Amino acid sequence: MKSLLKLSLISMLAFSTTVLAAGGGAYLPNDKLPTYSGHKLTTSMQNGMQVYMNNCMGCHALGFQRYNRAAKDLEIPENLMVENLMFTGEKIGDLMVNNMPAASAEKWFGTAPPDLSLIARARKPQWLYNYLRAFYQDQSRPYGVNNSVFKDVGMPHALESMQGIQDKTEKVKGLENDIDYANGDIVTARDKLSNGGNASELNKMIADAETLIHDKQEEINALAAEGKYFTLVKEGSMTPQEFDSAMIDLVNFLEYVGEPIKRERKSLGIYVMMFILFFIFVAYLLKKEYWKDIH
Repeated sequence: MKSLLKLSLISMLAFSTTVLAAGGGAYLPNDKLPTYSGHKLTTSMQNGMQVYMNNCMGCHALGFQRYNRAAKDLEIPENLMVENLMFTGEKIGDLMVNNMPAASAEKWFGTAPPDLSLIARARKPQWLYNYLRAFYQDQSRPYGVNNSVFKDVGMPHALESMQGIQDKTEKVKGLENDIDYANGDIVTARDKLSNGGNASELNKMIADAETLIHDKQEEINALAAEGKYFTLVKEGSMTPQEFDSAMIDLVNFLEYVGEPIKRERKSLGIYVMMFILFFIFVAYLLKKEYWKDIH
């Protein structure tokens, strides 16, 4: 029995490690996504839908959602939805799809842009919030940009006109270069070890490099926490604070699309818990009544 329990615990640990690895591990920036509720959340999702329809819908459909359902849930009058958020003659009851041919999109971009109906559930809202804000210039990439959250991303920076162009600070670049050199030292030392090199000297070299990598990464993490990971190279139509706020709205909208029933489910859950607590109290009184003669 103990062996079986031990095996189960080992399996659970292995599964948890696999899940963490699949999630991509640490990323920068890793800022916390602010949480809204009530009317503020509704307003945020309305703004997020406007951002999405104006900047994302041309490439990324929301094929599991309908315009009229979004209008109802986000408290947008249908006539305003049609006039301001529907641009290609769709009907209010249609699914939120676009007219981009998949074959042409694959030819243009290398792969067809995915439907984003479930992106907030697949990637989690905080990851998505940081990803949208993590594009930086990188002339080695096909579109001249990279992403520190999703390295070597294959899409252009669709929100560049809003955010502007940013780059990693010189301090961050210097620290990353130090880490790259240290990783190179580790590879070299391990190669020499495999060829019979001086184990004591090479193991010390590896340990020193690993310590340096840890220290430099801690410095990078501290800079990111202070908002000094990126620097703005070219201004966009929004200030950095306005852009961050717009990305909060966009993520809130995408989180809603991923599970439109979520707010109602949470509200219903409160009543369910109240019923369960009431039922437990009634059951307790009933138990006392049944057992009073025995006790």
